[in-house]
Amino acid sequence: MNRSVSEQGTAALRGIGRIEGLVADIALLKENLEAVALWRPASALAAQCDETVRMIRAIAARFDRHPVVTVIGPSGSGKSTLVNALAGGRELSPAGHRRPTTGHLLLFGGGPDAAELAAELDPDSVEVLPAAGTALPEGICLVDTPDTDSMEFQRHLPALERAVAHADVLVCVFDGENPKRRDHADFLAPVVRRFDGESLVAVINKCDRLDEAELKDRILPDARDYLVRSWQRPVDRILCTSARRHVQDPGWDPAAGPRHGFDQFDELRALIFGIAGGGGRVVDRRVENARQLHRVMLEEAARELAADRAAARSGLEAFEQAQAQAFAAAVGALRDTDPRRGGGWGAAFYQSLATRWVGPVGWMLALWTRATTLGSGLGALLRWARPFGAERAKAGADGGVSRAGLEPALRGYRAAFLSAWPAVSERLVQARFAPVVRGVDPPLDAAESTIERLGDVWDEAVRRETECAARRLGGSWLQLLLNAPVVGVLGYVGWTTVRRFFTGDYLSGDYFTHAFWVVAITLLLSFCALQVVIRLAGSERVIGRAFAAALQALPAVDGAAPHPLKSQLRRLLALAEAAPHG
Repeated sequence: MNRSVSEQGTAALRGIGRIEGLVADIALLKENLEAVALWRPASALAAQCDETVRMIRAIAARFDRHPVVTVIGPSGSGKSTLVNALAGGRELSPAGHRRPTTGHLLLFGGGPDAAELAAELDPDSVEVLPAAGTALPEGICLVDTPDTDSMEFQRHLPALERAVAHADVLVCVFDGENPKRRDHADFLAPVVRRFDGESLVAVINKCDRLDEAELKDRILPDARDYLVRSWQRPVDRILCTSARRHVQDPGWDPAAGPRHGFDQFDELRALIFGIAGGGGRVVDRRVENARQLHRVMLEEAARELAADRAAARSGLEAFEQAQAQAFAAAVGALRDTDPRRGGGWGAAFYQSLATRWVGPVGWMLALWTRATTLGSGLGALLRWARPFGAERAKAGADGGVSRAGLEPALRGYRAAFLSAWPAVSERLVQARFAPVVRGVDPPLDAAESTIERLGDVWDEAVRRETECAARRLGGSWLQLLLNAPVVGVLGYVGWTTVRRFFTGDYLSGDYFTHAFWVVAITLLLSFCALQVVIRLAGSERVIGRAFAAALQALPAVDGAAPHPLKSQLRRLLALAEAAPHG
């Protein structure tokens, strides 16, 4: 006995850890479901998660109690006779019309466990019968339930459901002469999903009234196939019994005795009572039942997710396509209205280019850059038609797109999104998203912040392409080509001046005047040639490359802060892919 108690305590500790793992899984599922609140099945599934956790916790709370065996069946199936046979053959549970009330639960057992179980099942609906003097194993509670087809069944259904919820082993009794009663099988369908393996036993009673060969070859296989279809799950064991054979006064009709000796009652008794003295077996059995509840919850969620997987994927694809079109429209608006287009990009470009050029053309380029920068400031100061600072507000403090400059992009984004949204929202509704998604406001709520991020991406793309253009035009080969004429003229003038000086043939002032203008004209021509090259690789090409670069960066814009509805779609699909299939 001490060894059994020790085994049960060890099993209980092990079982608590497993229970907590199951509860954590269900809690994670609920968290994910709450994250897809617009998906209509999510709220019901989240509520089922709460109920599953409650039932699993209730199982864990009974780890230190004796096992409970619940017998359930329709009228005429011999259920009460089977209970009497299991209890040792005495008529403890009145059968048929002699039963005192169809609403009573009869509880066989003794000790504090039976009293606590009766209190939890509702004392007004439970009659406790002592197990003393019966063949029931010590430390087991046997519950006989009302008939599942009685006239007052609906009124007493809560008590019956509580009895099933407290059961460690559920014995489902069927009438051997009519084992395929649809009302009974359909009632049991949601009930049996809570039990697994040895915790669920289907019993075909009154098998002695049937032909043995027909029972084994046709009735039993047909009943198994029927239950599998009705319950949508495998039926691990079906036992054939003749409960009447094992009561003290079977009352056989002399003209209609048993037709054969095939009877699996002893196997049934050993199966359902075997956990009574098995130490940790009752805890293990309860953990298996908790796992079954966990499995049922996951399968229920998987079924709902699988039903909408294809529609949700189609909705996500349509959403991404609509968003890509809206992004493209917004980037196009930024491209068309960017103040740097044309000559507006020159200041930043020339500043970058001037840092790369050396030689006479580089000096000229530096002066030109300083002059254009100063000229832009003076132009803004002297522009009477517009107050000071307006141009800077338009172009942005750093030459980029200002907030006001984002308005065309926002309008383009909204217009493109609105035109595509009706088709997208219908796909989402087909995926059982709430009809509220048809409204255009939710998808556009995040449009302003999205366009602001897009504006940053656009500015970065223009800046990067401007730097690339300056790097290409600041190459050594171009500097050598355009500086060479000026350096050549300067070298010639200098060599001539030095040579004539040492020969005493001094040059006149007109020579130096002419030399100055030749050098200046040559420098101007080289600088003009550079301007032609800059114009050929000018703002239109830079803006065009920036447009292509911004389009490629759009996934990053969405990835930084994806739209809430799109996030729900992605979470839903991730749940559907992670859910068990089949």
